[in-house]
Amino acid sequence: MILLNYSISMKFTEKINKDRLSAFLKHLENKNFSGNSDETFGKCLMILKTLLYTSSDFIPDNTLSTQSNIQTFLYSINFDVIEPDHLIKLKSILDQAADFDVYARYIESILNKNNKSLNSVLMTLWTQLGSNVLRLPIIILEKTIKVNPLIFEKTILSTVLLWEVNDLIDICSKSPLVFQTCSSIFNELLIKLNFTNKFMEFLNYFVNGVGSRCIENNIDIADIYPNRCRSILTLRDIKNKNSTLVKEHDINDEVKKLALDYPKESICLLSHFPDLYISY
Repeated sequence: MILLNYSISMKFTEKINKDRLSAFLKHLENKNFSGNSDETFGKCLMILKTLLYTSSDFIPDNTLSTQSNIQTFLYSINFDVIEPDHLIKLKSILDQAADFDVYARYIESILNKNNKSLNSVLMTLWTQLGSNVLRLPIIILEKTIKVNPLIFEKTILSTVLLWEVNDLIDICSKSPLVFQTCSSIFNELLIKLNFTNKFMEFLNYFVNGVGSRCIENNIDIADIYPNRCRSILTLRDIKNKNSTLVKEHDINDEVKKLALDYPKESICLLSHFPDLYISY
């Protein structure tokens, strides 16, 4: 932290000349250091090198506190243009002073690069943030599902064990991808646990919660399910509102087709809406 404070507190009276800074860094890299000074020099060099990736408008303000300048520095970093090796090293700087929003940008950049060498630091970050990962913007959670689904699955399993699903319920009501991914994970658990009452209780809580959030946000719950399930849910909704328009056998026929063509999806749908199972 002291080294970071010192590096950011260096007096600049104008915007950083990145060409001059780059040349200066090359000169420093040719220097030979040994012992403890070598480690300190390396860290200082990394911080200075990171200045190359900051916004062109970044100027440390000597009228502000060191902490404020550090936050401005971290917010000005363009993580997307940083090479993977330096991005990994950068985490040690972030761990000293970064807030949640900076970590969110850092994680999004790692996901955008989709580089296997970054998987380890992504896993470390994910563990470090714990349940707070569910506070990340939905677009980041969706990218995580596409790039590294195992990390996301780990988070979902943790929420099940701790029964801390309120944040997840809110996200699922807004993102079909997150909802369908969670439903798929829960479906596998349901089968492995042999439809135990405890897990059915959890699933009922989850589905009802998502349904309530959808109503609050004026979202048709059918829209967050896979396309192949939506016709059944639409028919179910119409029947519940006006039973003369849709007959029970109409729904039964659709459920039977789904069960034959997509068994896992049918188990998911029937476990979410037991009244369909009764009809079936």
